[in-house]
Amino acid sequence: MTPRTPFRRATALLAVLALGLAGCTTTTARSAGSSDGAGVIGVALPSTGDAGGVHAGEAVASELRDRGYRLDLQYAAADARTQAAQVQNMLTKGMDAVIVAPLSADELEGPAEIAEEEGIPVLVLGRGLPVAGAGYAAVVEPEELGRAEAQALLDALDAGEGTDAMDPATSTDPGAADTPGPDATEPDVAEPDVAAPDATEPDAGTPGGSASTAPSGPAQVTVLAGDENDAWEQRRHAAALDELAPAVAEGRIVIASGASWADAAVADAPLDVPAAAEERARGVAPDAPSSAVAILALGDDVTRGVVTALTTDPPTPSPAPTATPTPEPTGNRTVPIVVGSGADLATVRALDGGVLAATVFVDTREVAVPIADAVEALLDDGEPVADGTEIPGLVGIPAFAIGPQVLRADDVERVLVDTGWLSPEELSG
Repeated sequence: MTPRTPFRRATALLAVLALGLAGCTTTTARSAGSSDGAGVIGVALPSTGDAGGVHAGEAVASELRDRGYRLDLQYAAADARTQAAQVQNMLTKGMDAVIVAPLSADELEGPAEIAEEEGIPVLVLGRGLPVAGAGYAAVVEPEELGRAEAQALLDALDAGEGTDAMDPATSTDPGAADTPGPDATEPDVAEPDVAAPDATEPDAGTPGGSASTAPSGPAQVTVLAGDENDAWEQRRHAAALDELAPAVAEGRIVIASGASWADAAVADAPLDVPAAAEERARGVAPDAPSSAVAILALGDDVTRGVVTALTTDPPTPSPAPTATPTPEPTGNRTVPIVVGSGADLATVRALDGGVLAATVFVDTREVAVPIADAVEALLDDGEPVADGTEIPGLVGIPAFAIGPQVLRADDVERVLVDTGWLSPEELSG
């Protein structure tokens, strides 16, 4: 192991101070282990607002404590520069290893270089970003998430959740009357953000639809994604569109918006994603009753924004001083078929209440044992056990991937409540 020189310590400390000036409020929880001298492990996680990250952190911390390690567990308030400063600080304090769920590989470049110079193992958790010098990764693959979400949406449309959208000619569901969309002669794929012929342009947040006409065209699917600069989420989007492509080619669905990454991404900064997704979701459903409307919400933050749009009234803008009062719109509010991701409390309540048709869930607690095994192996100069997963930009390092599962309302009790992901009291509110 490379000696930890005073010069490198000083360099790291200066970098911490510089990054810290740009940081925001963080959450830190230090917990003593069994005090058997096994070492101290730093764990850097994105945010306490992310259920997957919180559960992963709790499970990893518990597993490492049981093995005799002490923990420095920190959350970065969803800010990449803050996370980089936290990791630098962990290295300065002499962690024996650092586990990081990376917000940005670029921001972690400096801390990763110092860790490599000093021989401190770095392990990647969750998002498999190419953190330089990482010795192990326990990850969720975005392609698996994208494919699972897209297939869940097709299944929901096939099942007629809201309408018999995938076979509109045989629809007998009286509730389908309120679902709008394009004329049945629509082309297979609409250009992003261009309304289909014979369809009224969407009016964000306003009711619409006729109560007398059943859907007769392909389902209009809006694909929403997160931060436009997030390459990991871009991989999820590409996989989802590939999964939807056969249904588009067959004329079963039309990608009304979000066929390209630039069109699907709702924001240019991570913290803006929920509010931007909410705004976009409010304007999805066109005021025409010829087909079903669906939303594919790619990402936990995106899903939270869509859920907010569907479960709350839109903000009321202040009228201009000389504005003429506009009559209130009439009709029934269109409810799109929505598939999202994650198992945050608001998302699960929406699933349980029928607002979401499905959510794609990854039980992040499953990373605890593999990553604790890897910590022990790396500290003993051994090779961690891998399952053959390869991560772009980290080719050749041992890795382990956990897969997603699709949850519907009937699965909430068994998968989430019975396993302790959330309590019955949390679910009931």
